[in-house]
Amino acid sequence: VIFLIHCRIEKHRKPIRYQVEEEEKPIDSSKITPELWDKFASKIQENASKYHGFVLLHGTDTLAYTSSALSFLLQGLKKPVVVTGAQRSLFEPRSDAVDNILGALMIAGCYCQDPALQLVSVLFNHKLFRGNRVTKYDCDSFDAFSSPNAEPLVEMGVTIKVNANPPLDCGESSQPLTPLKVKSFDVRVLRLFPGIQKSYVKSVLAGDGGVILETYGSGNAPDDDWFIDALKAATDRGVLILNCTQVYKGSVRPIYETGTGLEKAGVLSGFDITSEAALTKMLWCLQVTKIPEERKKIMQKSICGEMTVSEQKDPTADRRVVASPEDLPAACLLWEKMLSCDPE
Repeated sequence: VIFLIHCRIEKHRKPIRYQVEEEEKPIDSSKITPELWDKFASKIQENASKYHGFVLLHGTDTLAYTSSALSFLLQGLKKPVVVTGAQRSLFEPRSDAVDNILGALMIAGCYCQDPALQLVSVLFNHKLFRGNRVTKYDCDSFDAFSSPNAEPLVEMGVTIKVNANPPLDCGESSQPLTPLKVKSFDVRVLRLFPGIQKSYVKSVLAGDGGVILETYGSGNAPDDDWFIDALKAATDRGVLILNCTQVYKGSVRPIYETGTGLEKAGVLSGFDITSEAALTKMLWCLQVTKIPEERKKIMQKSICGEMTVSEQKDPTADRRVVASPEDLPAACLLWEKMLSCDPE
């Protein structure tokens, strides 16, 4: 369901009129496709001159993928597009649908002229998140969505607290709609796990588009020769490989030797991007340009606030204590005393 919102300002009053459009044959969100993302984006762009804001009702299972995709497709729209849903159906007791829908309508209507909120966002459980920063992390709670690496844009309690500032990295100018046709490019996800087999890795890397490499911790992976060679062969072939952490919160920083090998193999850092945003950004990137170097530049910078780009720096570097060779005997003696609990 898409709510098309008209906000007419008359002096100090802001009367809001809503128009509702519904899909003829609604589907379960687990059946969402990039073609439907394209359809949603096209519908919004077609009506951009008529309405001040938009609300999209969506199933929760793939909601974060849709909100991420729309953030890339609707750059420069300069209108709020709020995606929301519910953990329990509107027709069930104790449903969270009413609060989520009313909250989304309020943000898209009453705050349609706030530059900080003129972007694609997700409203859930009284919080508004940037659409390409959100992930579903709880199947059983009404507090189903979170933005692990970015604070909420808005918190709706007794008062409505807007935390967001006008975006500096997106929305500067209108961008042409770039349809996301999944059949055009082969984008895959390679999630590492202990004991991963060479044949499995090679089968995932056999595509010709891009790979989201979900690594351990702060971007670490095995440094076995066969693994690094397989990655290097894929990047040499023109495959985009983006390093994203499997961990819920944090950023990719190759602070261990096993992580630095990925960079040498041509793997790009995804910093703190979510898996949902990484996949949709890569689909979008592959269709924006065919030039390999331009694709790499796009994947390494924040296009519309989807990630925090930082220098690849070891956060523990300033805390390290380096001992000189002359200090080692004394250090070893101290360690032996500590182990033996010698009071002296």
